[in-house]
Amino acid sequence: MTLDVFRFITLTSSISFLVLAVFIYLKDRVSKPNQTFGTFVTFCALWSLGFFLTMFQSIPYDVAIWFSRSSHFFGSFPAICFLRFVTTFLDGKPQKIHPIHYLLAGASAVSSLTPWFIIGVPPKLFFPYYPEPGPLYPFLLSTYFYTFATAFVLLYQACGNESFGNLKRMQSLWTLIGVFLAWLSVATLFLPIYHVAVVPQLTFFPLIAIATVYAILRYRFLDIRVIVTRAGLLLGVYLVVLGVPFIVGWQGQSWLESAAGSRWWLIPLGLLTVLATAGPFTYAYLRRQAEERLLKEQKQYQRTLQHAARGMTQVRDAAKLAHLITRVVSGSVRVAHASLFLWDKTNHCYVLRASHGPNRLALQSRYTLELTHPFIQSLQQHRRVLTEDDLAQHPDSSVRQEMVNLGSVLAVPGFIQDRLIGCLVLGPKLSGAGYSSDDLHAFDTLAHEAAIAIENALSYEELLKVNEQLKAASDRLLIQERLAAVGQFATGMAHEIKNPLSAIKTFAQYLPEKYADPKFREKFFRIVQSEIDRINSIVKDLSDFAKPAPLQLQPVRLDELLGDTLSLLSDQCLKQKVEVATAFGHNGLMLQADPQQIKQVLLNLLLNSLEAMPDGGRLEVATRTNHRDLTLQVTDTGCGIDPEQQRHVWDPFFTTKERGMGLGLAIVKGVVERHGGQITISSKPGQGAVVEIQLPLATPSSESAKIQQTIQ
Repeated sequence: MTLDVFRFITLTSSISFLVLAVFIYLKDRVSKPNQTFGTFVTFCALWSLGFFLTMFQSIPYDVAIWFSRSSHFFGSFPAICFLRFVTTFLDGKPQKIHPIHYLLAGASAVSSLTPWFIIGVPPKLFFPYYPEPGPLYPFLLSTYFYTFATAFVLLYQACGNESFGNLKRMQSLWTLIGVFLAWLSVATLFLPIYHVAVVPQLTFFPLIAIATVYAILRYRFLDIRVIVTRAGLLLGVYLVVLGVPFIVGWQGQSWLESAAGSRWWLIPLGLLTVLATAGPFTYAYLRRQAEERLLKEQKQYQRTLQHAARGMTQVRDAAKLAHLITRVVSGSVRVAHASLFLWDKTNHCYVLRASHGPNRLALQSRYTLELTHPFIQSLQQHRRVLTEDDLAQHPDSSVRQEMVNLGSVLAVPGFIQDRLIGCLVLGPKLSGAGYSSDDLHAFDTLAHEAAIAIENALSYEELLKVNEQLKAASDRLLIQERLAAVGQFATGMAHEIKNPLSAIKTFAQYLPEKYADPKFREKFFRIVQSEIDRINSIVKDLSDFAKPAPLQLQPVRLDELLGDTLSLLSDQCLKQKVEVATAFGHNGLMLQADPQQIKQVLLNLLLNSLEAMPDGGRLEVATRTNHRDLTLQVTDTGCGIDPEQQRHVWDPFFTTKERGMGLGLAIVKGVVERHGGQITISSKPGQGAVVEIQLPLATPSSESAKIQQTIQ
């Protein structure tokens, strides 16, 4: 975790707590639990904000230590505020807390502003400023842990207290879990203070707190015991709307006449108007409360389906995705079975791919639905979720029979544009309840997301198949290229070794007849020795090409290597009347290279240029740099290279010379690439050739690491 990320998390925590505190206060300004929990959240926000302000290296040291002490000042109060919230929440009204807790919190807050509490803010981990504890700092820790532990014990006891009832126990449980997890994450802030190299884990701190409060506020709705249906609520509300004014006018007519005279009827009429206006709002409110209670399980599995729909696109295996969909639906909705049919391109029909639930369909049966089946045609026609009632009214009896065969009461199609990817068929709920309109909407959303995910998964599988086919074709091509290389290698070896062996064989045949001739023996030994050396040179070139020597990297100056190599060839240049011009423009910059192998590269390139100019010419050797790479350019005015031959100059065993195996430039290219460089050649027949080599300059870290990776 970087400092920027930690700043973002801490600032987000502070802002989240401030927003949450405002929301809690506005939710119920009278409620004591709301007030105390809002105070707890407010101090958490201020503590987090103070910690955030110490994360900027640009602020002066004195300001940083002031921010740190202020942060600890506010951090002295969340524990006592949370303990007060717990006691208020459990008993419904503020209860007495032992004075020791208030004394500890006050003493901790006062001492946090003194040098005996925080003596400095030196850098720790990646933080520019972090508290260095003074002799009184353990006092804050003991207060923090002791007060929170007291609150946690009270919540834990409340979870098993039967006198509180299920609602209060559930609220206590979620409050304990949520705040305890948040407390654990905040506790890691104290580890770096005592030089424990652990990064504070505040990532989920605001989310846990928000989730905890949300759970508390959400479960408070259950205090209103909504046990009536929508019809019952509607009847009850409008019985009040109509009944109260009627009773008031009927039973209180004499009193109203004495008070208002002949216009007494305006009072019941006004009351009716007020109640009729408030009736719809009252009904809507009570209905929401009742549905929150009655449809609790339904809302829960609908959220599960929504989460599943968002996460399905991450699955790339169609079979796993099919099983995931049916397993989630059957497990969360609790249906007799959830079965998924998907389009099979090979067989041109819809095939059962997955089924879960107590009455699940057997996959071994290979249950299929043809494209022309009335059931499939009905799904394509309506393009929406079809219920048992919809299909029961279908004129084709085979559709109704198919629903019976499948044991399903719901069919959910999944479309991509106009293509039916598949359909999810559901059996009845195990609870015996029916499917609501909200259920149908949730399944429709799930089917849409599932169709996209399945289409992506199938496309991904097809892509994998194509990749496998391409890989197989590539492997076959590679084998063919290797066989061709082996053939080329064998041909080159046979050609190069055959000539010296032929010479040795010829002289060996004459040796018995002319052994007594001293001149013949002298010539024989000289030629045999020469041809053996030639064979040995061929073997050495092959060895260098097939298994190059490890690089012995060290800082070298290219101009010095060039100077040594040109001095070595100076006599040959004079004999061939070749003019040499140098332009070294890299100002003595260093390369990280193997000097012997680089010198061999230079020697091969310069010899090739001299061989291209047997009747004289001009050889130019120049270097330049762009602060990252050093470029060497060798230019000659020789015979040049034919464009057709130029494409093969780097190929092993390719040569236009009468002698030689054609490995020189291949070895040169290999050495340059192992140094992390590049080599190119450009030429036209009769106009000479230009060879350029780019090599990385030596740096303290990055380039040497790159070269070492290249070596490995």
